[in-house]
Amino acid sequence: MSKSLFIDFMEKMLAFPLWIKQTIFLNLSNDLTTYLSNEFLDVQEGELFHIYRPALSEQGQNELLTKESKYDDMIYSFMNCCSKGMSLVEIAIENNFTIEEIAKAFMFCKTSGFFSNKVTNSVSATAGFLAGKYRTGEYFIRAGKMTIEQLDEVLNKQQEMNEAGKHVFIAELMVQMGFIADRDVKSIMFMKEEAGKRFSLNPDDIPTLAMEKEKFDIRVENTRLKEENEILRQKMDAILTFIKEHKTPEEEPKLQEF
Repeated sequence: MSKSLFIDFMEKMLAFPLWIKQTIFLNLSNDLTTYLSNEFLDVQEGELFHIYRPALSEQGQNELLTKESKYDDMIYSFMNCCSKGMSLVEIAIENNFTIEEIAKAFMFCKTSGFFSNKVTNSVSATAGFLAGKYRTGEYFIRAGKMTIEQLDEVLNKQQEMNEAGKHVFIAELMVQMGFIADRDVKSIMFMKEEAGKRFSLNPDDIPTLAMEKEKFDIRVENTRLKEENEILRQKMDAILTFIKEHKTPEEEPKLQEF
């Protein structure tokens, strides 16, 4: 199987010199910490929706093979990439999908029984939220960050405030009541906003590692020496030719010694 655009991109980035990678890391860290909480930054690989690799069940494989249900082409493109073992971010870039579109296809396949591997609560919650299937409160419940009882308290409080003529968003109340950190709410809202963006990766635009200067200088020097040696050889041949053409009989032994 040929490498996906994303894998090719990552391999080229990982081949960068250490000082470039450290600089990129620091800049990314500073950028991400401005709008993501530590809980979202420290998430483990198996809990991150974007890099999850869905595996098709037998039912999913049969549907992909027969296309019996005549779903939208996007669903079959998504399933085809899943059958190749691609991660969700690879599928998005390879097909020019947004993560929101990926989330919708993911949830459709999950509820249809097309996945064979168990989907973690965190991945499922993120997919449902980005797809618009779960609201903020339900997301935090499914992600294991708050309980149903706590959400009921928030909803009751919201109703009381509405009846008093004070409108307040449920996410705002969850923070005020101490159930969810403000930064966690802002993080998931920002992820939702970013999920609608389309990211195109042109393989021609992928940065490549240039030849190291030291090796480059050595090659230049070797080329220069070869050129100088060739010029000297040509001059020596011209001198010998001139001597041979103008030699006298008594100079013959000296020429042979030379």
